[in-house]
Parts: sequence; C-alpha cells; structure tokens
Amino acid sequence: MGPKDIVQKALTCELDMIAITDHNSAQNIAGVMQAARDTNLTVIPGMEVYSREEAHMICLFETVEHAAHFQDVIYEHLPKGKNDPDWFGNQYVVDGDENIVEECPKLLAMPTNLHVHEIVSFVIDLGGIVYPAHIDRRSNSMLSALGFIPSNYPLDALEIALPLESALQRHDFLKSSPFSLIRSSDAHMIEQLGSKVTWFYLQAPTVAELKKAMKRQDGRRTSLANG
Repeated sequence: MGPKDIVQKALTCELDMIAITDHNSAQNIAGVMQAARDTNLTVIPGMEVYSREEAHMICLFETVEHAAHFQDVIYEHLPKGKNDPDWFGNQYVVDGDENIVEECPKLLAMPTNLHVHEIVSFVIDLGGIVYPAHIDRRSNSMLSALGFIPSNYPLDALEIALPLESALQRHDFLKSSPFSLIRSSDAHMIEQLGSKVTWFYLQAPTVAELKKAMKRQDGRRTSLANG
C-alpha cells in the first residue's frame, strides 16, 4: 500500500478521486498526494477515526493543513503507550517516493476517548465532511456501537458496505433516510482499491463539491450506479 502503488492502482481502476483515510492518523496523506501530483487523480486528505463508542467515522478535509490540525486533536485523545509492531505491525510514514521518513509510535489501532458527537463537531468546525463508516457491519459501525443513527448529528452521508439492495433489505430505515448513501472500498490491501465506488456528479473535484453532492445541493448528487 505504498503511495506509488495506490496511485497506479487507482488510475488502473479509472478512478477520478480517492481519499486517504488511515486509522487515527493523517501522516501518510502528503506522500500519496506527492505521488499523484503529475496525474489526473485527485487525492482527498482524510482520516478514519475510532470513536470512544468503537464506531469508525470518516473525516475528509479541504487541505492537508486541516487534516494535520485534526490529527493533533486525535493524537491528544489516543490511549497512552506505544505501538507494538509485533502485534499491530509497523506504522511507517513514507514520502511520495516510498522512502521511510519515520515510524509512528502511537497506538493508532486503539479507540480514541472522543465521543462520536465530539468528532463530528471538530470536523464541522474545520469545514470538513464527516459520516459514519460501513454502518451495516456488525462491528465498528455506528449501528453496532449506538444501535441507531442520531438524527440530530450534522452528518453528510451514510456509508454502507453491502450492495445497496442488500443494505436496504437488512435495514429498512435506510429506504426513508434523509442521508445520501455511499460505498467505498475501505481498502486495506492494494487489490481491494476500487472494489466499491460511488459516482459523484460535480463541477470540480473538491471537498466543497463533494459536500454539495452528499447534501443534494445545486444539482450535485451521488449515485451507487453510473448513470
């Protein structure tokens, strides 16, 4: 999953945009953006935050600087202690040429002590996009953690892991949900990248346009099928 491999795989899959959303960290975003610099691929800075309730939340930002500021917040709320590479693997930070520049010692695989509503608030304050990841999974999802999707949270979308029809059959409330439904590959291995996609109808490949599409504003929209 080095930056060059990610970019090349995304281009091979004919993807226009990807988001880098490592668990509780934004340190490898810059390397992927550097690897994609002379291509037509847009890389969105992001993070998959592990909440106190053990729900995964996807957070996307306009700039690397915003993601880095959010990372400072997340790092302050991780458990104390150091990563065990023998158990969780090495947490390398690499540049666009895949040179290892450092190794993150923090416990990135562990939940933060931030509640979901706190994560949402931080992201909104930074002008970002926030939505619960793979809500239809039986673990690490908002439904498994909370038992419901809070209607008072300013979420931008809901991400499903199952195909649309299967998700609607399993969770009837999704048929009348006010939120746009999206799918992402959630790739942890290179061959998974591009396995699930969402079509976004935008004027430009930006976070602001993505937010409009998720909110169905100004003619922008999303679709889980091309067309």
